[in-house]
Amino acid sequence: MTLAFRLQEVRYHYARSRLVLDGLSLDFAAGERTAILGANGTGKSTLLALLDGLIFPAAGRIEAFGRPLSEVALEDMAVAADFRKRVALVFSNPDVQLFSATVWDDIAFGPLQMGLSPAGVREVVERQMESLKITELRDRAPHTLSDGQKKKVAIASSLAIDPEVLLLDEPTNGLDPRTQVWLIEVLNGLHREGKTIIAATHDLGIAGDIADRAVVFGEEGGIAADGPFAEIIANEDLLLKVNLIHEHAHRHGNHRTHVHRHGHYGHPHQDNGGPRPDATPHHHDEDGAHHPPRPDPPPAPEGEEARRLAVMLDHWLRHDEGHADSYREWAAKAQAAGLTEAAREIGRAIDDQAALGAHLQRARASLGTANQG
Repeated sequence: MTLAFRLQEVRYHYARSRLVLDGLSLDFAAGERTAILGANGTGKSTLLALLDGLIFPAAGRIEAFGRPLSEVALEDMAVAADFRKRVALVFSNPDVQLFSATVWDDIAFGPLQMGLSPAGVREVVERQMESLKITELRDRAPHTLSDGQKKKVAIASSLAIDPEVLLLDEPTNGLDPRTQVWLIEVLNGLHREGKTIIAATHDLGIAGDIADRAVVFGEEGGIAADGPFAEIIANEDLLLKVNLIHEHAHRHGNHRTHVHRHGHYGHPHQDNGGPRPDATPHHHDEDGAHHPPRPDPPPAPEGEEARRLAVMLDHWLRHDEGHADSYREWAAKAQAAGLTEAAREIGRAIDDQAALGAHLQRARASLGTANQG
């Protein structure tokens, strides 16, 4: 197995603050897709900064591509140039990453630093803008863009150096559902090209779509679990313990009380072996009975448009149930507060959503198991 990174007994703390990472030992294989999961403040972003050579551990050792990754090692300009060519980080907040006068200039910055000729830079920039469908933004100032557009430009600027490893910090921050689907497609395409993907997130709603392995950080600065994403996401007791899902009880109208477990930032689902929300025991009746899973769709013809549409529909449908639960809770809160009209309108929204969901289910069923990459 070829390793992209190896961390051995890594410790890190910020000045005058508690220890963030304590004795962290991890291997990341070249070409694998890993989600770093954990609640806020557990060291996910710190790990990415270490892997990108932006900060360095107080103790322990990090290797990148079989060579030491340290402040001393990166003082060698040839070593630093090789490393910066092979690893790119997409920040959680794209405003931190975008600093040039125009989108074109931001994407061109990396290739220019690599010493490409003017013609080579133009070719790379044009190819990235076309690939990510942002050509119309070429002359726009990054600060004038929407959050989703900024994220696309940040990814384009990272990919412009053609890195072997792409690190992403909270990749869904500020993205609407359609742009999240776009991001899933981009990352899956990069994985098929052999790129190593390491994404730090607390959004269980997308993690399984972009990773096969999950490393879970506990709230004490260590690793709580490391294994196949499907196994990790099925372990609800673990997810509760590390504060990635929460549990609460409430009633649905005049029906019996249900206990629901929800992710804080999305609802667990994936296309790559993990359970869908309704295929896990994420809510129970009072007697503990589980709601049955939906049947798998039948096979269907291949096709790029069918595949893209299937990805989008799956994403919408898998968020649908969790959204409905949230609407019911807010309707109940509104009713309890005497806000009758608001409660009534939220109830109508639930009914409308149920009808919409039925149409989307039929649309998805018509596509069958369209290849999603």
